[in-house]
Amino acid sequence: MVEIRGGKPGLHDIQRHLRNTAQHHLRTRPGHAQRLNDTSIKDRTMNFGFSEDQIMIANSAKGFVANESDLDRIRGYRETDEYYSEELYAKMAENGWIGAVIPEEYGGVDLGYVDLICIMEAFGVGLMPEPILSSQILGGNTILQAGTEEQMQEWLPKISEGAAKLTLACYELAGRYNLTHVETTASPNDDGYLLKGTKAMVTDASSADRIIVSARTSGDTDSADGISLFLVDPLASGVSLDEVNTMDHQSYSTLTLDNATGELLGSAGGALSAIEDSVDKINVGLCAEMVGGMAESLRLTVEYTQERVQFDRVIGSFQAVKHKAADMYLKLEAARSNMYLAAMAIDNDLPETRKAVSSAKAMCSDNYNAVAKEAIQLHGGIGYTDEHVMHFYYKRAQAVGTTFGDAMYHRERYMVEMAKLADAPVPAGV
Repeated sequence: MVEIRGGKPGLHDIQRHLRNTAQHHLRTRPGHAQRLNDTSIKDRTMNFGFSEDQIMIANSAKGFVANESDLDRIRGYRETDEYYSEELYAKMAENGWIGAVIPEEYGGVDLGYVDLICIMEAFGVGLMPEPILSSQILGGNTILQAGTEEQMQEWLPKISEGAAKLTLACYELAGRYNLTHVETTASPNDDGYLLKGTKAMVTDASSADRIIVSARTSGDTDSADGISLFLVDPLASGVSLDEVNTMDHQSYSTLTLDNATGELLGSAGGALSAIEDSVDKINVGLCAEMVGGMAESLRLTVEYTQERVQFDRVIGSFQAVKHKAADMYLKLEAARSNMYLAAMAIDNDLPETRKAVSSAKAMCSDNYNAVAKEAIQLHGGIGYTDEHVMHFYYKRAQAVGTTFGDAMYHRERYMVEMAKLADAPVPAGV
């Protein structure tokens, strides 16, 4: 137990506690409705261990991955046009995982993001390609943040039960990771709005029933104001999707809109905050996935070094190999702590949330890449072959590390958020 006295705990309190490696797992609340409040907590203690419910969620997800999937399934998708299993996606919906963070009143389970990372860390171990994050965060959370009550009632229950998949198209090629750079335009007409423009690297668009598109209804190209969101049917006239070839097995597409009809989500002109909220939240989910991938890369490597014999000894007994494995473990645990911190910050609406998310994404991206590369090295020649599984983790590290902001972008954003919190000038060149 750790006592935090004097008021609502801040990011510094949590960071200080996470440095204690003996108590490095955390717990927030078991449900979405229970939050830390601004009342005095002088006599209150905070438990940073997982709750029994969260342990049960994690074990359930681990068992599901172990029983329902393996990397031969992932390997098989390279020979087909499919990239995930509809059958497994339906089972995930039955388990409540597709609607994990969607409020109960809209058919969801009403969990928090600390609960969600218990699921996603297990999915990262198995490199599960099902669009669980896209639907409930890019789709569901965006509608929750920006949509009307009628739109929430229409789409959120469908997402929760797995009957509809949605995603978000919020990036454009010229804007890098700048969410305010929106050249796509939306003009009102009798049927709603006509959208014209191109969106880049749209996650899971090929499986989506609707794509939420950011488009400009007013303002200049890089203005924070005047950005609106629209529900677009990918099968409608004027909509085309081109699959992007990447080294990973996940789905990314370029979306081209040529006077395509779109339904306004919520009200016009003030959608940026909803987009930013969804991007931050999916980054936490991706961080958990990366931590799971790192953990499995390390497990496979340690297992191999305990079996591979050289000079009449297992190579794991050599000091140089031990040092490399220890470095991999340190990178994993540092990433895991930052990921927990970001999830906890989101669940408790801490003012340092954006900073915590960028810290986690930058560290997880860098460390997953480093751990996967070292794992291949320690496997020796077999690690470079297609027959072995390690290249799947390395490829996933490369792909997810650049999705929704790469490490360099998030380090820059971290500095910006630090300056804002300190009411200081933004560093030059950022």
